[in-house]
Amino acid sequence: MLLWWKWLKSYLDLSDITPEELATKLTLAGIEVEGIFKLSEATNLVVGHVLEKTKHPEANKLSVCQVDLGDTTEQIVCGAPNVAKGQKVVVAKIGAHLPGGIKIKKAKLRGVESNGMICSLRELGIENKLIPQEFQNGIVVLAEDAPVGANALSYLGFDEPVFELSLTPNRSDCLSMYGLIYEIGAILNRPVKLDKQKPSFTVDKNFTVQIQSKDCTLYYAKKVKGVKIRRSPDWLQSALIACGVRPINNVVDITNYVMMELGQPLHAFDLNKLQASQIIVRNAHNGETIVTLDGIERELVDTDLLITDGMRPIALAGVMGGQNTEIDDNTTDVLLESAVFNPLAVRNTYKRLGLRSESSIRFEKQVDPERTLLALQRAAELLVELADGQIDDTLAYAETSKKQPVVIKLPLQKVNDVLGISLSKEIVSDTLYRLQFPYELEEETFTVSVPTRRNDITIPEDLIEEIIRIHGYEHLELTLPKMSTSGSLTHKQKQLRLIKQVLLSSGLTEVMTYSLTSTALNQYFIDKAYQPISLRNPMSEDRSVMRFSLLPHLLQVVSYNQARKWEDVFIFEVGNRYYFDGNNPKEELLLSGALSGEVVESQWQKAAFKVDFFYVKGILENIFERLGVLPKIKFVQNTTPQKDYHPGKTANILLDGEIIGVVGAVHPHTINEFDVTETYVFELNLEPLLQLEIETLGYNPISKFPIVQRDIAVVVDKELTSATLVSAVKEKGKGILKQVEVFDVYQGEHIEKTKKSVALSLTFEDKEKTLTDEEVNAVYDAIINHLEKNYNAVLRK
Repeated sequence: MLLWWKWLKSYLDLSDITPEELATKLTLAGIEVEGIFKLSEATNLVVGHVLEKTKHPEANKLSVCQVDLGDTTEQIVCGAPNVAKGQKVVVAKIGAHLPGGIKIKKAKLRGVESNGMICSLRELGIENKLIPQEFQNGIVVLAEDAPVGANALSYLGFDEPVFELSLTPNRSDCLSMYGLIYEIGAILNRPVKLDKQKPSFTVDKNFTVQIQSKDCTLYYAKKVKGVKIRRSPDWLQSALIACGVRPINNVVDITNYVMMELGQPLHAFDLNKLQASQIIVRNAHNGETIVTLDGIERELVDTDLLITDGMRPIALAGVMGGQNTEIDDNTTDVLLESAVFNPLAVRNTYKRLGLRSESSIRFEKQVDPERTLLALQRAAELLVELADGQIDDTLAYAETSKKQPVVIKLPLQKVNDVLGISLSKEIVSDTLYRLQFPYELEEETFTVSVPTRRNDITIPEDLIEEIIRIHGYEHLELTLPKMSTSGSLTHKQKQLRLIKQVLLSSGLTEVMTYSLTSTALNQYFIDKAYQPISLRNPMSEDRSVMRFSLLPHLLQVVSYNQARKWEDVFIFEVGNRYYFDGNNPKEELLLSGALSGEVVESQWQKAAFKVDFFYVKGILENIFERLGVLPKIKFVQNTTPQKDYHPGKTANILLDGEIIGVVGAVHPHTINEFDVTETYVFELNLEPLLQLEIETLGYNPISKFPIVQRDIAVVVDKELTSATLVSAVKEKGKGILKQVEVFDVYQGEHIEKTKKSVALSLTFEDKEKTLTDEEVNAVYDAIINHLEKNYNAVLRK
C-alpha cells in the first residue's frame, strides 16, 4: 500500500511532524513503513507555456519552440511528436538535474540553439507502467490553468514523499486513505473528520437489481447521464500515480480514486450497452464464457460470480469488467456499481484466472458495507464535477443480509491481567475514543461496538491488542516469564555445539543447503537403497525430493566457489536426511564436510600443503576425542566403497563395531561431474553418537617428575593398520606408558613391497617418582618382544 503525504495532509494537520517521524510512529504501532521515496528527484523544473512551434530547418522530427517560463522566454528544441502551440508543459531549465544523472546544459541540436528541455513523465522518473497512454511516447501536457513559472514538481505533487507500507493480512482497513486516516489520527491523537453518513436516496423504479447468489449480500447501481469522456485533471492523475495506479480517463480514474480513498472497489458500465434495464447477480454456468476488458475470452465455472444484464454476462464480480459494456470515448451514460461480494468467491476466481487486481485484493480481504453507498455517492458527485454528468437521488439496490457490528464486553481487570500492567479506566477510555470505537462503561466493564471497518477485531484479546498498540508498547514492563525451572541446553544441543566449535576452530566454515534436491542428485553418495520422499507440488524438478545425503549439495558449493577462483574450500553442514522407513517418514541427523585445496598453517611463511585423507581423518579424531568416544572409534579401509568414493582412499568409521559414517576422497568421475578439483569428504550419522552417555572429564594434575620419550620404527605387513599397532603398544605399556603417537609411515626403497615402516613416539611417565632407565627399558623391551612375536614386526635400526 502506498500513502501519499500530500493527500494525507488534506485530511490531517501534520505541520508539526516530519514524514520520517510519522514513519517511526507508524512502524512502532504495527504498520510497518518499508521506505519513503519521492516520485521524482529532479530539480529546477518549472511550468512552461509553449508560445510558438516551428519545424526544425534541418530535422523533420524536431520542433523549435518558444516557451514562456514565467520570468523569461526561452528557445527549446523538442523531439516529442505531441508538442503543440498553447500547451502547458514541464520544462527543465539550464542547470536542472534529471533522474539517471542527466544535467541540462545549453546545447545546439542540428545547428539550432536549445536552452532547456521539455520533459516527459519518463524523464521525470515516473515508471512506465504508471504513465497514461496518451503520454507514453511524448511529453506530459498539463492542464490549461497550470500556473506558468511555478515549480512543476510542486504543482504535480511529485516532490511530496510517498510511504511504502507493509500491511499484515488482517489490516484490510488500511488499504484506503480513510482507514489510514483513522489509524494515524489515533496514533497522533488528532481529531479526524470524515464523511460517515449514508446519503439518502429513493428507489429507481425504471431499473432493478436482483441477487441470485449467496456470494453477494449487497448491490447498489446508480445512473449518471450526460458524461463527457476526457482526460482527468492533473491533481487526480497525480494522486493515482502516487498510489501506483495508471490514469486512463476521467470515469475510470474516478472509480479508482474512490477505491483508494474509501477502500470500496467500484465499476462503471456503459449504460447504453446494457440490453435490459436490470442487473442480475448470479453464479456462472459451467462452460459459460465472457470476454473481459483485456480482450481475452474466459471459460467460467459454477463457483464464479457474474454480473449480468439478464441477457448475458457483463462482468466478473470483483475481478474484471466485460468488454461488451466497456467505457469508451463514445460513452455518455454510465451505470456505477458498488457492492459487497464473498471474499472467498472473488479469491477463487482471480486465482484460477490469474487476474489479481487492486479491486480483487480489497474484496478478498472484505470491504466495509457501511461505505458501499457512501463510495457510490462520492463517485457520482465526482462524475458531475469532472465529467459534466447529471444525477438525481434515485438508485437501484438489493440486499440479502446485513452485517451486524461486533460487540465485545471487556472488563478492565482482563485488560490488566493480559497486559501485566495497571491501566486506569481513563487511559482505556481515551484509547477507545482515539480509535473511534463507540463504547459504554458500566462499573469496571467496557461494552465496545467495533466499527464494521475493523473486521479483524472479534474477541476481547483483539481489543486489548488495539489498546496497548495505541497507548504504546513502551508502557509494557520488561519482565521475564515466571517458571519453576531455569533454561539450559539439552545434552544433544551441547554435543552439537561442541562438534561445530571443533570444526570451526579447525578452519572449516559452516554452510546451509537445501533439504530439497533433484532425483538425479539424490543418487550420489548413498550407502544403501532408500525410499524417497517426493513433493506433490514441487517448485521445480531441482527441488522435487527430500535429500538422502548432504554431500551432493556440498560439492555444488565447492564447485560454485572454485568457479569464482576461490580454490581452497573447507566447509561442513549439520542437517537431516529424509526417507521412508516402511510407510513412515524418517529423519536422521548427519554431519557432512568437504575439503578441497591447500591448508595454509603459516600465512607469513607461506607454508602450505594439500588436503589429504589423513588431514581430514585427523579433524574427525579431534571431534571424537572432544566427545570422549575416541577409544570406541575405528577407521577401517573400504576397498569397495560406494561408486562416488575413491576405492584406494576411503575408510568406514565404526563406533563399537557398527558403521556410522565414511571418510575419503571423491572418485575422479564424480569430481569431473561436479567440476571440482581433488576433494575429500566425510559424512557421519550423528544419531548414535549423540545418544551415548559420556563420562564427565576429570582433572589430572601435571606430574612433578620428568617424562621419558623413546622412538621406535618397526617394519610390518602393509595391511596391518597403524591403529592396531598403537593398541598393541598400549596393551603392553600399561602403568608408565602414557601416550603413543604415529609420526611416520614409509613405503619405498629398502622396504619390501609387501611391508611398510611405521614410526612410533612413546611417552613414559610416573607421577610418584622419577623413572630410571632400567624401568623404562623393561617396558620398552616388553613392547618390542610383543610386536615381534604377535605381529611379525622387525625393529629398524
